[in-house]
Amino acid sequence: MTSYTINEALKSKLEEMFENRVSFSELERIVYSHDVGVIPDSVKKTIATMPDAVVQPVNSNEVSSLVRIAIENKIPLIPRGAASSGFGGAVPVANGIVIDFSRMNNIISIDPDDLSVEVEPGVVWSELDEKLKRKGLALRLYPSSAPTSTVAGWVAQGGSGIGSYEYGTFRDNIVSVEMVDPMGDLKVMKGDDIDLVYALGGITGIITKVTIKVKKAEGITPVLAAFTDEKKLQATLDEIRGSGTDLWSVSIQTPGYVGLSQQAANETKMPRGKYIAQLVYSQSHAEVASLIENIVSSNKGEILPEDVAVHEWDNRFRTMRLKRLGPSLVASELIVPTDSLGDFLKAVDRKFKGEFVFEGIMETPDRLIMMGFMLADERKTNYPLKFSSSLIVADIAKKMGGRLTATGIFFTDDSKELLGETLFNRVVAFKKEFDPAHIMNPGKILPPSVEKNSPIKQLSIAMKGASKGKSLMSFAGKIMDGKDVEYKYGDKLPEEIGKDAFICAQCGACKTTCTMYDADPWESRSPRGKWYLLSEYLKGNIEFDEEFASTMFLCATCKKCDLKCQTDLSIAHNFINMRSIMGQKNFENTGLGIIRENVLNAGNFWGLPGEALEWKADDMKMADTGAIGYWPGCWSSAVTKNMPQNIVRILNRAGVELVNLGEQDNICCGLYLALGGYTEDFVKTVEKNINLINEKGVKTLLFSCPGCFATFTEQYAAVAEMLGLDWDVETKHVVVLLDELIRDGKLDIEKPVDKKVTYHDACHVSRWFGAYEYPRNVINAIPGVNLVEMEHNREDALCCGIVTSFDDLPTVAHCGQKRIFEAMDTGADYVITNCAGCASQLNLTTNMMEAPVKQKDITDILCESMGIEVTYDPTETIGQFMKQAIELLGTSCVRHK
Repeated sequence: MTSYTINEALKSKLEEMFENRVSFSELERIVYSHDVGVIPDSVKKTIATMPDAVVQPVNSNEVSSLVRIAIENKIPLIPRGAASSGFGGAVPVANGIVIDFSRMNNIISIDPDDLSVEVEPGVVWSELDEKLKRKGLALRLYPSSAPTSTVAGWVAQGGSGIGSYEYGTFRDNIVSVEMVDPMGDLKVMKGDDIDLVYALGGITGIITKVTIKVKKAEGITPVLAAFTDEKKLQATLDEIRGSGTDLWSVSIQTPGYVGLSQQAANETKMPRGKYIAQLVYSQSHAEVASLIENIVSSNKGEILPEDVAVHEWDNRFRTMRLKRLGPSLVASELIVPTDSLGDFLKAVDRKFKGEFVFEGIMETPDRLIMMGFMLADERKTNYPLKFSSSLIVADIAKKMGGRLTATGIFFTDDSKELLGETLFNRVVAFKKEFDPAHIMNPGKILPPSVEKNSPIKQLSIAMKGASKGKSLMSFAGKIMDGKDVEYKYGDKLPEEIGKDAFICAQCGACKTTCTMYDADPWESRSPRGKWYLLSEYLKGNIEFDEEFASTMFLCATCKKCDLKCQTDLSIAHNFINMRSIMGQKNFENTGLGIIRENVLNAGNFWGLPGEALEWKADDMKMADTGAIGYWPGCWSSAVTKNMPQNIVRILNRAGVELVNLGEQDNICCGLYLALGGYTEDFVKTVEKNINLINEKGVKTLLFSCPGCFATFTEQYAAVAEMLGLDWDVETKHVVVLLDELIRDGKLDIEKPVDKKVTYHDACHVSRWFGAYEYPRNVINAIPGVNLVEMEHNREDALCCGIVTSFDDLPTVAHCGQKRIFEAMDTGADYVITNCAGCASQLNLTTNMMEAPVKQKDITDILCESMGIEVTYDPTETIGQFMKQAIELLGTSCVRHK
């Protein structure tokens, strides 16, 4: 099969069928041209990885229709789950159409009696596990990539994972698989027929539904044991196997892996120079605890402290965090017999002098899946040579009775060995009968010898050559350090952002939690997608044009991605910093350009005259100078005036008179100047504000706006240092102070507020600074209040989406509605906020949805309990201002000035 170029007739047909769920964008197609692995450029040139289109079906009927279209047009179809494997199974090799299953992510049914669950192909493992827990159930096993990988992806890839020691391979836990066969017909595979779809990469059909076995939920206990050498580790595993000890999951780490992982995480919890075994048992088998201790002790091992074991268990999904040290990895995934483990590790260590490190998971008591890693740098010319080292490791494993875990596109000549001759012949016969044109994911699993016009012939030849010369190539990779051709960032990007683009593991953990991606699940909208595009830009493969700049601009700044990143990248900050780079390259977000004019001309976000921003009342006591200042912010002053009014009145009751800062012509912190990339304007605004605050003698500065709080806390000290200004001011969000006053008994809270409430965590005070409990403490201190949590809360709380108003108004609506639906599910009377932006978004959304739950600020209910009258209801004003904002930003876009 040769590479394919899509024609206009087919393009029109796909647009008619999928509408906004098909993309022909070059940037989007680039993002779908790879998986988690890094293919050396010399290898990549032998295949056509760029898809012609990407489609996102929503049901099996669309998949069936697409297959028939592909047959008619003789164009390849490449199914894609999360692309979290590095074997190339989701990578096009002859162009074609990538089928992204991110929108087919429904859990169809959960059967607690039969202990099974039926799901669509795009369901992510971690999300499925959470849903099962609410039903008192749990997954029997799951992959180490569970936060991002999909159920159908694991069916297509095959393998084992966490929990396999007790439950075996994933194949052993599949009840049935529904797929669209190469003729476009829907089939349900059961029993032995599952072998015609399992671990075959989609070459026999497109998976549309999977039913798997589950178990009743129960607690687990992880135990960590450390050993001085590989022999003692293996002896322990052998004794555990021989004793029939009931363990749920067993994994190991070599000293090299432990050392690099600890270095990457900047931790020192684990002992250096030791082999580690993680032994996990279920509560129903708690009796094995003493047996484990005896076995470890008899083999001169050491049981590590419980807190260390729990810490490692909590980090079980951060397998690739050591990529931070690379910034690239050469990886190898092999199956090694338990009996050969010690010899295998010793042989690899002897060959690579500790450069190749391993983490392993036991898929049965008799064998382990060993995931090996070697630090490398894809930016250097020696990377292809180091890449060949994985072939040597594979050979060592094979000599000891081991094998590869999968073939993908690189090891198709091993497919008969991996599948077994009987299944191999069965698959070949199936392909000849039902897919003679090799439409279904060509170039995968089967070698060119059985696939006519195989698109990987050159790749196969290259891999054979590499295999024959692997020892020489590996040696060359060691002596060629690549320093003479080390990648230079030049004037393209700051070094920190450039390095992070290559450090990104492309694991996709950020994608499944991303606010932008959740609203419209295209890869380019996710941090993973943007990091990949940045790396391609740095390589000179794409231009920094309007489409590229628009893509880079898409960020809610919610920091949900930061908390999930395996390599601990400061993702939100990097993409905020990209705004100034775009400004330097003369790109501007037109919506933020309007806000800039408002700030420069009127001193506030809305461009309002001073009298429209007045919120103070005669009963409020405020000081001209003093130690404690209050910064109300643009939104509170103009829209949610109840917030500053309540705060002043509450603190007056506590005997505190605040210094009013942010006067009528100067209430902007500069946040939206920074978000717009207007660095010079931002610095001038900061300078003016610093001078005002210093003149007032303020030492502690309070905020009701999390955006203002984040801007002052993270930016002002650096700007002050740059300008040579004094800045010795403590910044504090009001919820922190309110919690302190309540604990000190300085607030008179007596009147019961008999309401059920739920709390919305504002991103810029919660995830940004970890202020999760302060507001909950305040709410719980109010008599009569019943606080109930939404499904997503604290660090997992959903973003309200208001910051995306400048990029994508549909995302704003999606986020608001999704959050209110969660609030409604709690049965709460009020959804409580502590942010003017969140308040405006959720207040408007509740009213537009005519929801039974209503928005209240945290100070509203505190005032009610203190007997303080709340004199301002912002609902009508919010409606007016949000309508104005929608009209103002309806055409907002990124353009080149």
